[in-house]
Amino acid sequence: MMNLPKVPLTEFEFELSAEQYQLMGYPGLTQGEALTVELETDLLLPEPGVEGWFAVQPAAVAPRFIAVAPATYAFAGQIAEAEILRDEDQQSAVLLVHCGEFPLRVHCGPTEDGQLPAGTWETRYLIGLSRIRGIVESDFSTGIGQPVGVTLWGFRRLVLTPGDPVFGQWHESVTVHASPFTYDRVFVTARLHRNRMI
Repeated sequence: MMNLPKVPLTEFEFELSAEQYQLMGYPGLTQGEALTVELETDLLLPEPGVEGWFAVQPAAVAPRFIAVAPATYAFAGQIAEAEILRDEDQQSAVLLVHCGEFPLRVHCGPTEDGQLPAGTWETRYLIGLSRIRGIVESDFSTGIGQPVGVTLWGFRRLVLTPGDPVFGQWHESVTVHASPFTYDRVFVTARLHRNRMI
């Protein structure tokens, strides 16, 4: 048997929404478990200065996926797939952007005139800033996306349940219990399984 070198896992953080946890059936999650997720952004707008934004350019950029805040990343990469959506006079897009080892589903909104910036299609490059969510149970509203395998490593929970005595406090744990967290926000630290040639 061939001895393969151990490859370190890339650690990152994503938000696990209350809706996603409900769709999963509240399974209870523990450090060391494997999970398959798709990583996606909020709806981003083509204007710098807003909370989540994107810009398109024809010139190549080096892939980037850099943590700048809890579950929030500055990212850059090549657009691999694009689905342009039209609703009356408004355009939007769902893109698959390869940010190094992180395939990211990016939701793009239009400019003030209702149109996407020129070049919002495959082969162009995208840069932006967004919170990142982990999608385990997809609604299949788009075929765009690429799942990645991860190992769960830790959880940070911001308690926002009204009346809770620790309202507004963060709690770190190695488990998430099998119960709803309707108001609370849960951020999952995970380690990305790197693709290896055998």
